[in-house]
Amino acid sequence: MNRSVQRQAMFEGWRIEVVMPARDEAQHITEAISGLPRWIDRVLVVDDGSMDQTAVLARSAGAEILSLAGAGVGAAISAGYQHLVASAGPGRWCAVVIAGDGQMDPADLPALLQPIISEQADFVKGDRTSHPDGLKRMPLRRRLGSWWLKHLTNLASGLSIDDPQCGYTVCSDHLLQRWDFGGNWNGYGYPNWWLLQCSVQSWKVMEAPVRAVYDGQASGIKILTFLPSVSWMLLKGLLRRGCDWYIIGRCKASSAQRSALLVGFFGGLAVLASAPWTGLLAGVGTVGLVAARLVDRQVAKRQTEGLVHISVEEKPKHNTSLA
Repeated sequence: MNRSVQRQAMFEGWRIEVVMPARDEAQHITEAISGLPRWIDRVLVVDDGSMDQTAVLARSAGAEILSLAGAGVGAAISAGYQHLVASAGPGRWCAVVIAGDGQMDPADLPALLQPIISEQADFVKGDRTSHPDGLKRMPLRRRLGSWWLKHLTNLASGLSIDDPQCGYTVCSDHLLQRWDFGGNWNGYGYPNWWLLQCSVQSWKVMEAPVRAVYDGQASGIKILTFLPSVSWMLLKGLLRRGCDWYIIGRCKASSAQRSALLVGFFGGLAVLASAPWTGLLAGVGTVGLVAARLVDRQVAKRQTEGLVHISVEEKPKHNTSLA
């Protein structure tokens, strides 16, 4: 039976286009598509090497299909974005990422879209921690990993994001049309990598409350390989930003702040790295990082004040691959 949904165009004068990465989601994909609001203009399911009927069911539900061969969720989202940019028509539009496993509530979409449409932000992330339901139903192991990556992502990016691991996001057309897709993080660390790039390129980032849905879906993340690889990527981002902002001086910071942050960031990391030799004394490095972060947040806030949206016609100034 064809359960395709007839869609009505436009949300407050904008076209809303969905990128839905999916791999072996036959159990959830039909409901994930049919549950979307009727004002969604297009649903692009990026089938990343599914071995089941994911693509067949998605097409029956009215979605457009883009097929990859198991490249990873980050690669699937990037491919979806590029497809939307290449096929964009006239007028304003934005791209929503909604997973094909049904863990994102379509009722939260207006709250995510509004900062983009009002031009308060270029990129909006879902924040499950600020929703009344919070993360109570998230497995404890994932909560601990999210806590660690939250703080490391904020250190690396200079942002203050409460839920960096949430994949429920909206991008403006202007951001995507200027994005350098030459470098990409293909796996599950994609949300963290994307935030780093937004920070480097000074795009405005906001969060909006979203409900976390857990209905028997299993995560494909392998913690023992995921955490080390993403942590290393974020530490490199921290070192890169520290050099760019506080050694080269490309930020709105005083000489005293730059000196304190150099000691806090680089000294703190060096002391932590000495843990095999210094034992508990390495905890001093954590104190240095925390103190540096407090100052860094004030610098980052001034850095983003008064940013203007860069026109689509301008060429990208950065090649910011961290892959």
